[in-house]
Amino acid sequence: MEHLDPPDVITWDERRLWFEEQEARHARAGASSRLSEQACALMLDLQAVFCAGAWATVVILAAAIVETQADRSKLYRTASARDLQWLRGLRNSLLHENQGDSVLTIEDQWVQRPQWEKHARRAITLVFQAIYPEQEPQENEAGSVQER
Repeated sequence: MEHLDPPDVITWDERRLWFEEQEARHARAGASSRLSEQACALMLDLQAVFCAGAWATVVILAAAIVETQADRSKLYRTASARDLQWLRGLRNSLLHENQGDSVLTIEDQWVQRPQWEKHARRAITLVFQAIYPEQEPQENEAGSVQER
């Protein structure tokens, strides 16, 4: 079964380079000053499952990283509300099956791989937006955090 075999070295390297290029592009402005240790640690697994082509796992893990980083940084709008809703909704659909209307089927693992790869890439982009936000939250005089 091709999905249980590791991808060839060229495919793995193409995916690894894409991931690293995305991170470098988003990191230009620097990371959040309130980095989550756990979110950063999970990034290693995210890159591994992305390179392996485990697309649904990428979505689930990406959503966990985005939420972990948002909780740590108190910056919840690092991406558009629509994008964050899409990620949360897709993750929830994968974790909580709607019987009779599964978001992912065994057949999808064979014929919808390109679409699931697009989902995975979009999810990774949202992760980088959470870890490398363009704007940092700023504390006001009362000590509460707000966005600039």
